[in-house]
Amino acid sequence: MRKDIFLPVLALAGGAVGFLLRLWQYASAYDPSTELFAHGAPASLALVVWTVLMGALALLLGRGGTAAEKPEQSFLCPSTGYMTVMTAGGMCFLLSAAAGVPELMYQYQAWQIDPQHNMLPVAFGLSVLFCLVGSIGALVSGRNNYRGVTGLQVRAPAALPAYAALPWLMALYQEDSRDPILIRVFVPLLAAVFLLLALYQQAAFFYRRPHPVRFTFFAVMGISLGLASLADRPGLFQILSTLSFVLCTLGGLAALSRNRFGPPQPKRVLDGPRMPQPESGPVEE
Repeated sequence: MRKDIFLPVLALAGGAVGFLLRLWQYASAYDPSTELFAHGAPASLALVVWTVLMGALALLLGRGGTAAEKPEQSFLCPSTGYMTVMTAGGMCFLLSAAAGVPELMYQYQAWQIDPQHNMLPVAFGLSVLFCLVGSIGALVSGRNNYRGVTGLQVRAPAALPAYAALPWLMALYQEDSRDPILIRVFVPLLAAVFLLLALYQQAAFFYRRPHPVRFTFFAVMGISLGLASLADRPGLFQILSTLSFVLCTLGGLAALSRNRFGPPQPKRVLDGPRMPQPESGPVEE
C-alpha cells in the first residue's frame, strides 16, 4: 500500500464523508423550532461511528515507515503540489484576517452597547490578528521545506501556525461553550483541538521532538473533522480560518508521509540548497 498517497487521501475522503454525514444529521435529526437533535437518530450514530473509524484508521496506518536522519528534514518536499497547498493556506490566512475585521467591529460595538450580555471580544480579536502570523508561518515554512532549507532559522516559522491556532481555538470555545447542545458543537471544537495538536506536533520536529504517529493521527482527524465542520454553515471568518489550518496540516501530512513511506529523497534535497559560487574571470595583475 502506498501510504504516502493513501494517508492524505484518507484525510480528505474522511472529510468529505463527514461533511455529508453532518448534512444528513441536520436534515433528518435537527428540529429548527426547538433547535434540538432527535435522540438516537441514525445520522448522529453514523457520525460518531465515522469519527471512531477515522481515528482507528489513522492510528493503524500511521505506524511504521522510516525516519529522516535529522527530524527537521522530515517535511522537506520539493513538490510544486506541496508548495501550492502551503501557498493556498497562507492566502486563506490573509483572507480570513480581512473577513474577521468587520465581525470584530460588530462584536466590539455589541459589547459597548450591552456589556452585561456581551463579552469583550479579546479572544476573537487575537484570532484575527494571529491569522497574519499564521500566514507568515505557512508561506515561509512552506518555502523552506520546498527549497530544502534546514537549520535553526526554520524553527520560528514552523511554529507560527500552531501559535495562530491557539487563539482561534480559544475564540471558538468561548462562543460554542455557551451552547448546551453538545452534539451541535462537538465537530467544530474537536476539529480545532486536533488541528492545534497536529500543528504543535509538526513544529516539535524542528525542535528535535519528533512524534510521527501522533502527528499523523492528529492531522488525519483534524483535516477530516475540519472539513466536516463546514457543514454547520459557519461565518465567513470561520470557514476561511478552518480551511487555512486544514491546508497547512494537509501539506505537513503529505510531506511527512512522502518522507516516511515513499521513495527516498534525492541526495541534493537532503543536502539543502547550495550557495551560488562567484563566477571565475580573468585575474587582473
